[in-house]
Amino acid sequence: MPARHRLAVLVIAAAGVLSLGACGDDASGGAVTDDAAVLTTAAAGTSAPTTTTAPPPLAPTTTLAPDTGADPPPAPAAPTGPAAANSVFVIGDSVLLGTTRSIPGALPEWLVTYDAEGSRRLAQAIDVLADRRPEIGGAVVVMLGNNYIAGERGDYASQLDEAMAVLADVPRVVWLTVSPVSPTREAINEAIRAAEARWANLVVADWGAVIDARPELSWDGLHLTPDGREELAAVVADHLGSPRR
Repeated sequence: MPARHRLAVLVIAAAGVLSLGACGDDASGGAVTDDAAVLTTAAAGTSAPTTTTAPPPLAPTTTLAPDTGADPPPAPAAPTGPAAANSVFVIGDSVLLGTTRSIPGALPEWLVTYDAEGSRRLAQAIDVLADRRPEIGGAVVVMLGNNYIAGERGDYASQLDEAMAVLADVPRVVWLTVSPVSPTREAINEAIRAAEARWANLVVADWGAVIDARPELSWDGLHLTPDGREELAAVVADHLGSPRR
């Protein structure tokens, strides 16, 4: 065989060897794939191959839900001394508990006392108001209704009236509506709004309407984001006004 023919055969054979090395088969006959496989390329103008290693895949990223367990911040200590005209008693559940910094910050003229507790219901809070009535001065702020249980201590309207009977001689009671997350809560809000006509010292602050229009103020439709805490504090301040001297 002429020398040029032998050279052509050798080149063809070498190409076949390189082709087999670049793609192997697994035991089942299928092509082997591996993200960490070594990629082989021929360098232009040379017979020696150069190798580069494929980069490992990026680790997936995870977006964590807001840690509502770390919220709210600890409540400030209750003020000491007798209740005064500039004393406001704030009572509520976990939603209002998230405003233990923002509401006092929005009420610089008021001496703020908090009694907020997770999962609290108005049926329970009536007794709290009666027990702590000597500590209540010029105003009360109430947000209770998120944890309502039908049939407990009457309906919501009768519970509200029972609470207002305890607070009948408090000059100002600001009662917040709740997030309308269900038909039951919408009915509670209607009961709160209707009570304003029965109690001269009751002022309704319609938080339910605010958060319904601005759902971004809550993580879950109920508990507040940092912006939501500030907005709720502003609503309270607007409805509470200044202390009566």
